[in-house]
Amino acid sequence: MNKKIINPVIYAMILSATTFSFTAFASCENSDETELKDNGGQNAVSNKEDNQTMDTTNKTTYNLNGVAFKMITVEGGTFTMGSNERAKGGGTQVSNQAGEHRVTLSTYMIGETEVTIALWNEVMKGKHSKRDLNYPVASVTVPECREFVQKLNEKAHAEGIIPADKNFYLPTEAQWEFAAKGGNKSRGYTYAGSNNLSEVGWTSDDGSSVHPVKQKKPNELGLYDMSGNVYEWVADYAAPYTTEAQTNPCNMKLSNNYIKRGGSFYYNDPYRFTSTYRYFYSSTDYTIGLRIALY
Repeated sequence: MNKKIINPVIYAMILSATTFSFTAFASCENSDETELKDNGGQNAVSNKEDNQTMDTTNKTTYNLNGVAFKMITVEGGTFTMGSNERAKGGGTQVSNQAGEHRVTLSTYMIGETEVTIALWNEVMKGKHSKRDLNYPVASVTVPECREFVQKLNEKAHAEGIIPADKNFYLPTEAQWEFAAKGGNKSRGYTYAGSNNLSEVGWTSDDGSSVHPVKQKKPNELGLYDMSGNVYEWVADYAAPYTTEAQTNPCNMKLSNNYIKRGGSFYYNDPYRFTSTYRYFYSSTDYTIGLRIALY
């Protein structure tokens, strides 16, 4: 694979230059956020700018210059993060899952799909491949992802898509895992939405190439491709887990590695696609993309 090594110091400089805090979620409660409940799929309602459509389920559709993307509300809750049992198994970096601990999260939103090439190109002005726009963007670095969400916020605020006190971010690792497990609707599946990997995730058994989003079964929250297709960067720096209970955690202590989650089409080892597997990585390649959060 063609890998691009990222200097953590450069990342820290980019991080400090942004106009919003990536650790704000640790002490921020979205008390004014509308609570969305599933009430049988009644008609959606559009706001006056026609750039946001709120479904009466847990989905909200945003529209940025004709590029639509959906965000799913994840109601806050408490769950067990990590897996001591899986950490004992065989496989690359499986020990990173050790240190089960209880985590409590506030309500947030997360992308229904991985960020597509269509949305990436709209925000970054064609900085990525223009092939099928419904494919997830890949070969992106963490600093590039930070730049993407900063520019997305600038555009979204300027066009009134989101209120001034809300921002898009890379999800924290805890947010990602809770969402992958199905949040408060979790049925305890091994993978994101099923115990059968082929139902929910693209692997090398399907051919060693990326696939369009939303082609497999979603998980309990209606999220697609959280197991397989492309790995997804999260906000945290890589570090072993603490076993202490945490509330809205996000590890921003400088490290040589970031964290990618979810497995990718390049592999078929089942352990890589579980909702608890975490891979520490210092570079990027064509198997890594991102998903966004909003809070």
